[in-house]
Amino acid sequence: MLEREVRILFGKEWRQLLRSRGAMVTALLLPVLLLVVVPGLQMLGMKAGLTRPVNLPPGLVLPRGFREMAEDPVAMMRAMLVPFIALGGLIVPSVTASYILITERESRTLELLVALPVRVGQILLAKLLALLALASLVTLALFTIDAGLILFLRVGSPGFVLALLALLLTSLTFSTTTALLVSLLARDFRTANNVNGLLIGPTILVCFTVVLAVPGPTVTALLLAALFSLGSVVATFVALKVVTFERLLR
Repeated sequence: MLEREVRILFGKEWRQLLRSRGAMVTALLLPVLLLVVVPGLQMLGMKAGLTRPVNLPPGLVLPRGFREMAEDPVAMMRAMLVPFIALGGLIVPSVTASYILITERESRTLELLVALPVRVGQILLAKLLALLALASLVTLALFTIDAGLILFLRVGSPGFVLALLALLLTSLTFSTTTALLVSLLARDFRTANNVNGLLIGPTILVCFTVVLAVPGPTVTALLLAALFSLGSVVATFVALKVVTFERLLR
């Protein structure tokens, strides 16, 4: 059970998120593109017979993760679903957190929290839960569409869908914790966006590297989920150690 102070702070953060049009638009548009439009068009194209086996030059050696591509276009589609799901979980919380927290600092509403009998850890937890709740509601609703298409078109098994769900949830948590830490420490919106971009870039590169190197999209998704979980723990630990009331207000 959450502490009473955390529940009160969560309610305040949630209402603030819902009042922010910029955050809400961002939270809706990007996931629709990454989680529904692009994967959906690919899967429907496969169903319509628009996808064909790729004719590769003789002797060309593909990465381990793509070796089934030449004979089975569906294998390529399954492999590409993994980074798209990860991207959907990574981008939304990072953009939303930066927008909300920097706006809150510029409007000086953070100063009001100092007068309350709460700890920094409780403030961080309430912000983390509010951001994660918004991102989860949006992305999980859209993921349901992907899951239905995957099973209906027989692109993957139920186990593959569950692995993608684990990947989505852990990428959401990782992005939320890191974005929250960056936004709390950054002095302005531009700095927060730049630092978040520097963090997301290498993360996306790692995702595609794992997809290329690890055979089997289900195993790939679970491995990335484990890495995101570890990153979330590290970011949360750092936030609790370095964020103070003085850092929040500066």
